[in-house]
Formats: sequence, C-alpha cells, structure tokens
Amino acid sequence: MDIIILGDQKLETLVAITEEEQIRGLMYKVWPPPVMSFPFKRAKVRKFWMRNTISPLDIVFCRDNKVISIVDGVPLSLNRVGPDEPSDLVIELPKGTAKKISITSGSAVDLIFSTDTLAKKYSKLLLESKY
Repeated sequence: MDIIILGDQKLETLVAITEEEQIRGLMYKVWPPPVMSFPFKRAKVRKFWMRNTISPLDIVFCRDNKVISIVDGVPLSLNRVGPDEPSDLVIELPKGTAKKISITSGSAVDLIFSTDTLAKKYSKLLLESKY
C-alpha cells in the first residue's frame, strides 16, 4: 500500500509510475475517486487536464516536499491547469479533501512507496537506462 502524507494526514494513494498510468490518471473513476499521486524525477512546469475524468478533483502541485499550489480539476475539462512554477509531485484528491484536511500552500508532503511500486519504479529506470 502506497501512502501520501499531507500535513499530518496519511492517505492511501495509487501511484502513477508508467507513462500509461500517468496518461490514464483517474479517467472513468466514479465518485469518490481514489487519491492518486504522480511523482516525477525532475521538477518542471506541469499542467493537468480532466479528459474523461468524471469526478471533480483538488489537484495539488508540490515541489521539494511542500505544496506549492492547489487547483480545481473540473470534470471532463480539456483545459490544462496548474501553476506556472515547477513541480515534482502532483496529487489528485476528491474535490474538497484539501480544505477538509487543512492543506494549503506550504503544507508538508511525503510519498511512501510500497514494495510493488518501488519495483515498478526501478524497472522503469532500468529500461530507460538501456536506451
């Protein structure tokens, strides 16, 4: 089980490691959707859209283990949303969760990977290093 720690709250999370998982995200997930985390190797400006995502979301952009921005994910929208500053982790939460657990810009964040996710992450790195 993967865990995301936001402030003082621990939440189970799905983790999108592969490009396919990152593209699919929470598409077609009904309310309430699970929490999903998107860790990235390097921080860069990232924008997310809600194509085929039917549940409203809080999209939390993070860098260096701190929340930098929280934006509204509007169901089925093709508009790309996100801050104009680099992020290295993005977390999708059911709409209203960030407010409910008092997450704001500057809140601490940490992602704890399960053994299965670590194996997938390192397998991906090995494949990338061969090319």
